[in-house]
Amino acid sequence: MKFLIDILHPKHVHFFRPLIKRWQNRGHEVKIVTRDKDITHELLNLFSIPYVCLSKQKTGIGLAQELLKRWFKFTIMLRDFRPDIVLSISGITTSLPSRLLGIPNIALTDTETAELSNRIAFPFADRVLTPEWFTKDFGRNHYRYRSFHEWSYLHPDEFIPDRELVKGEGIDPDQPYAVVRFVRWDAVHDQGEKGFSAEDAIRLIEQLSSRMKVVLTTETPPPEAIRKFAVAIRIDRMHHVMAFAKLVVGESPSMCAEAALMGVPSVLASSWAGECGNMKVLSDEFRLMEVYDRGGDAVATAIAMADTPPSGEHMRGQRDRLVKSLDYIPEMIEGHIWDLAGGKDV
Repeated sequence: MKFLIDILHPKHVHFFRPLIKRWQNRGHEVKIVTRDKDITHELLNLFSIPYVCLSKQKTGIGLAQELLKRWFKFTIMLRDFRPDIVLSISGITTSLPSRLLGIPNIALTDTETAELSNRIAFPFADRVLTPEWFTKDFGRNHYRYRSFHEWSYLHPDEFIPDRELVKGEGIDPDQPYAVVRFVRWDAVHDQGEKGFSAEDAIRLIEQLSSRMKVVLTTETPPPEAIRKFAVAIRIDRMHHVMAFAKLVVGESPSMCAEAALMGVPSVLASSWAGECGNMKVLSDEFRLMEVYDRGGDAVATAIAMADTPPSGEHMRGQRDRLVKSLDYIPEMIEGHIWDLAGGKDV
């Protein structure tokens, strides 16, 4: 079979990497197109995944121009490559051109607040795949599965935490440390949203650092008072560093969900993430994370958890109860591909 995959974001590299490897090992042809955003290409290069870049990330009015450029280039690629199936997260580049050329396409999402891209893409997707607990309904082409995007690459078949890699980043995995993550807040669905204020950020780091080592990773320059805590972790080792942390605190729903799936307690500060089904099930049903729409509340809880952390037994028990019920992402996706591709062997 021939697969065409659109990768728009660094997280999409992690999500699709196990699938790309799986299908290439079976002799299928897999072509990757990308958007030059953040560390997307750096990750692809580290994992030795070839790609064709369709555009560089634009903002403001440039977003519309970028999308038109991507549609044009993607249509040409569809005509030349003629894939059996097209896959993407969000589907904003892929769904319309694929529908026009009669090529089956699957769009995945786990982000309810990405309303603009959802409205543009999903009417043209042959199938829209979301987690079971996704809070919105996209109609007859909407299919739900019981898992998380993060489980694609954190499943034990794909990821085993490595202490030596953590040591290679200058961190002792046997000593307590907290991973803190600040984000840029520049995605379309981030407009008008927020996490920690500068004052919250300073208080969080100062209070945590008096209790344990702090590993600060940030997409934007932090306030001067806490800049010394910022470190550059090699991007393909970040999950290993998180796996041995005593606490993960930040503004990234993805990183906090990753922590939860590794059994690491996390505290998320985001004015929008609490609307998403993923965060609700991880926080309300399994108590693997705490979610706040006010940065000050998140700081208070993070400090309290540093002082009195959840027991390892509790975290392992809740994490194991969750993951043993999850669908295996590759098999779930291959079931949909088999249907759409006329029963071709994946």
